[in-house]
Amino acid sequence: MKPQITIDRAQIWIAVAILGFVALGSFWVESAFRQRGEEDAQKLAIRLEPDYYVEQFNFIRLSNSSKANYHLTGDKLVHLPRTDQYEITNPHINSFAEQRTPVTIIAARAVVDQKSNTVIPQREHDIVRLYDNVSVERPDGENSHFMRLETDYLMLTPDDDLITSDHPVTLFTQGIEARAVGLVANIATQQLELLSKVHARLKKRGD
Repeated sequence: MKPQITIDRAQIWIAVAILGFVALGSFWVESAFRQRGEEDAQKLAIRLEPDYYVEQFNFIRLSNSSKANYHLTGDKLVHLPRTDQYEITNPHINSFAEQRTPVTIIAARAVVDQKSNTVIPQREHDIVRLYDNVSVERPDGENSHFMRLETDYLMLTPDDDLITSDHPVTLFTQGIEARAVGLVANIATQQLELLSKVHARLKKRGD
């Protein structure tokens, strides 16, 4: 005699089957998300690594009037694809133009943000951030005197010929040594302003 499947028992088996499908579906979704997460993590790790580099590079930046005004060299330049930035080891920058005393800027490291409409937020200007053992030096010229600036951080905006910093700085000129926090300097006009906590010392001859 064949066993009879009651309605209650049939409902139980249907419920069990539904639970099984739900469990399988959840396992599949979890596996899919885990795999996607691993792939995204791998892609992110790849993008965090430089995608190319140049050693002993030499670069001249032209002004809007097509006259060279910034000559940049360095031991190594790497491109960081995630942030679309350039990192430079031992950058050496010479700013020069007609009727202007040249200015030399060196540092241990620099990070360059080039103007771009593809990144968020958009970059409207080229920005060079200089870190560690930063030195800016201007020799004696026809219309200017010797000046050297030392700090651990500077920001250079080539489009505006501006140098700014909110870090401690030390300024050396003929007969004066000044210390301050923050500065704004215009390379085109070769004017410099110390912003706060300014302390100056007159140097004796022979110091």
